[in-house]
Amino acid sequence: MSGATQTPASRPDPESAPPPPAGPDPGALPAGTTLRFLVLVVAMVVAMVEMLSGILRPLPYQDVQLVCDFAAGFDPGGKLIDELVRDPAQAQAVRACAEGAPAVPRWYGLAGTGTVLLAAVGLYLLLPRWKRSRRGVEPLHTRDPQGEVRAEVVRLAQRAGVRSLPDLVVDRLALDPGAVVHGRAGRRTLCLNSGLLHARRVDSARFEAVVLHELAHLRHRDVDIAYAVTALWRVFLALVVVPYTLLIGGSLVAAQFFHVFLGADEVFWPASRPATIKAIAVAAFLFLLVVLARADTLRHRELYADRGAVALGADPAVWAAQAERRTQDRSATRAVTSLWRSHPSWAERWQSLRNPAGLFTLTDVPLFLLGVVTLVTGNALAAVWNRDAAAWIVGSLAACVLTVAVWRAVLYAVHAQAPGPRGMRAGLALGLGLVCGELLSGPTVQPGWWPEHVEPLLFPLLGSVVFVAWLAQCVRLHLRAAPSGRAVPRRAVLGTAVAGSVVAAAGLDWWLHEGQLWMTGDIFAAGGMSELARDSFPGPWDSFAPYASVLPWIGSVLISLAIAGASPTNAAAAVALWAYPAVLLLRRPRTEGLRSTVLAGLAGGVAGVAAVAAVMAYVHSWRPPLEERTLAYGVVYLWWRVVALWAGVVGTAAVVAATTRTHRLPRALTAAAIAQVVVLAGQFVLQAADGCLGPLRVMGDTCHVLPDASWTLTELLAQPVTPAFFGAALAATAAAQLPRAECESVSSGAVRRSWPARTVVAVAGVAGIVLTAVVTNPMPGDGSTPSAVPARPEPAGTAEKVRDFQLLAWFKVGGQSDIVALANRYDEFAKWFKGVNADKGSFDGDTLHPLCDDLARDTATARRHLRVPDPGLDRKWSTLLDRGGDAAGECKAVLDGSGDDVDRNTRMLQQLVAAFKQAQVTLPPLTDRVSAALKRWPEWKAA
Repeated sequence: MSGATQTPASRPDPESAPPPPAGPDPGALPAGTTLRFLVLVVAMVVAMVEMLSGILRPLPYQDVQLVCDFAAGFDPGGKLIDELVRDPAQAQAVRACAEGAPAVPRWYGLAGTGTVLLAAVGLYLLLPRWKRSRRGVEPLHTRDPQGEVRAEVVRLAQRAGVRSLPDLVVDRLALDPGAVVHGRAGRRTLCLNSGLLHARRVDSARFEAVVLHELAHLRHRDVDIAYAVTALWRVFLALVVVPYTLLIGGSLVAAQFFHVFLGADEVFWPASRPATIKAIAVAAFLFLLVVLARADTLRHRELYADRGAVALGADPAVWAAQAERRTQDRSATRAVTSLWRSHPSWAERWQSLRNPAGLFTLTDVPLFLLGVVTLVTGNALAAVWNRDAAAWIVGSLAACVLTVAVWRAVLYAVHAQAPGPRGMRAGLALGLGLVCGELLSGPTVQPGWWPEHVEPLLFPLLGSVVFVAWLAQCVRLHLRAAPSGRAVPRRAVLGTAVAGSVVAAAGLDWWLHEGQLWMTGDIFAAGGMSELARDSFPGPWDSFAPYASVLPWIGSVLISLAIAGASPTNAAAAVALWAYPAVLLLRRPRTEGLRSTVLAGLAGGVAGVAAVAAVMAYVHSWRPPLEERTLAYGVVYLWWRVVALWAGVVGTAAVVAATTRTHRLPRALTAAAIAQVVVLAGQFVLQAADGCLGPLRVMGDTCHVLPDASWTLTELLAQPVTPAFFGAALAATAAAQLPRAECESVSSGAVRRSWPARTVVAVAGVAGIVLTAVVTNPMPGDGSTPSAVPARPEPAGTAEKVRDFQLLAWFKVGGQSDIVALANRYDEFAKWFKGVNADKGSFDGDTLHPLCDDLARDTATARRHLRVPDPGLDRKWSTLLDRGGDAAGECKAVLDGSGDDVDRNTRMLQQLVAAFKQAQVTLPPLTDRVSAALKRWPEWKAA
């Protein structure tokens, strides 16, 4: 069928399966073929952009951006975290250095991809005409003069509900009993093989099965998908894969073995080689993804058509006989090669008819492909556009595809009275795809093959498990809450997709902004956040254990949580994570379990308030004098309150998920929301009455109720506590895997509506949303790097050749002009200074004024340029610029004034002389170092 349908001469009796029970039709939602096609298109577009950008990328020696990076101190053999903390200090200078350079034009890949897609559209339009004009194809009436075959096809088309009968032709050269449908919308063609016409005379059931299979393709409207896949695939191979292999692969071989590039020297090519090799490996993997996605799409299309044909009346014995006749290789090789076969085996087709669960359940390969495509696309879009926009666009697309897939799986489970998806295996498949996509395209693993820290990859892996489990639980809860289980609630699907898009966009946004940075190490510690805390909030950080033990947590975890909680996207996702299932719980006609959920949330909130009180008692035992409590002591107190609040929210979710029997995750999140409102309200009261609490006093000594001050502190707490809902979801998902608690079932008639419980949930929900909206304030910046920039790290183990190349790159992009300009200014000053009458203290101000103007301008220009990549030389260079700038500024101020203050004139001359002496100390060693590097460089290139 579709060019591969064959039938036997005799049919054994198939194993009959009982008809599925009545229930909602999962086929009413978009078919899995459509979802797979979307993933295929996205994967192919991403692969096109990546490969075409590589093809159109300038050669290494033309890459001005790379030269500027070397000039800023880039070390290809160094740690990436050093580069990340170095970049903020010179980011503007690096951008100015590379501004206007022809290095990697970002729109080239997009323009090339658009051209390739236009070519695919042209081929898509030409394919049907080519198939109709093939040799051996003739109209059906030439082989069916009596019209018997046509009448049979018309009868089957009416049964299939195909309104417009396709053109009927015969391929007289095809002897197998098969058929194929092709053509564009409005002009379809059903091509019957010559062998099928002969088989019709022997057994009409064979003919029926083949024709109904092809008519099912028309009914499912997936003919266009098949030809779109074919056109995209052929154009992708011809215009992208082959040129990329020849150009990039050939360039790698030429540079590595024949040194044909000007940049193929001891520094430049070794710096470019890992990135080039990895680009080829990434392209190869993307190509493999496209192959897998194409095969999976076409395979699923055939299985879906088989099911449609049987539903229209085709005899399943046709498939059973073929499966029985064909011997199947069950080896591991067969299992692997079947992944890229575009047609399923007869055993797979017969198994799919016996048990069509594979057409609706969450299968591993599509989810893995979806995960890879999501992060590869997100990283690519973030690099060429904006991280926030990339997170929303890619996250929403992935969430919508996954939402429809989950709805289909749950609807089929209800329809077949089978256990629904729990999300563990599907989430792991999706998470592994995300991890693989990050390792392929993540900026923090360039140019190496492996990140320095792999632990952060647990976030996308476990987050995917939580997300899929959350979607599945919400869908099941929605079906339970719906008044009728027979109609597919399309509005509910849309609502689930919207809530899922917010959660997915927040997760991807956090990963692109901050999560990736953790793969390089503790970015906040390396960024000097602990030192910033020491300087901003003085205290005995090193000498007193309660301070020293929490300083690393404050400098890393607390700052990270505060940044994440301040994001409006993350706050909206936290609300959606619990509010959407809470609404579904409230909508249920019977509210069994809601009262226990409310009570558990209240109990968790009380426990959280008790934890806050315990923290107050702990810090009260060593509180400092009143004037020191707003410094380091206040920060430590804030940290322990955050810990207490997190414990209340996360602990409540875990306990509820472990002890409830049904809808564990929604109920756990609802209880966690109630606990958060209670514990925030409780700590607000405790903080407002701080001075009246005796052994719990922390900030105050006298009894006063201060609600304004307490609200300010609550705002500070809300930001790092907002991400607690994501931790609660993770804890609840893990606890939900524990054995279910056994309890007696309660008849639906015995269950009464629990209006008090509903009211508590609604009030807690409104309070939580309002509190989140009030206290969430966007933080300045994009959150991708810490605000503090530490002192420049000393190079460790940097090769001498690399250090020389860094210095030469700096000399080329601006250092030479700065050295020449400052040397000329100080030479002019030396000549002018010889004319100064030291005895009388007189000098020629008219000649000195333009000299000071020029010195101030040249010094300011040098300050805007990149610093010297050698730390020792840079210290002298920075001192020279500081002294020169101060001396020039003082000179201009003196000369613009009256000039009668002899003491001020003397100090001004002393500053200029000090700057001149600093130039004598700085410039000769710097020029000597550059000259030595210039002498060694030709020898290295020749070698």
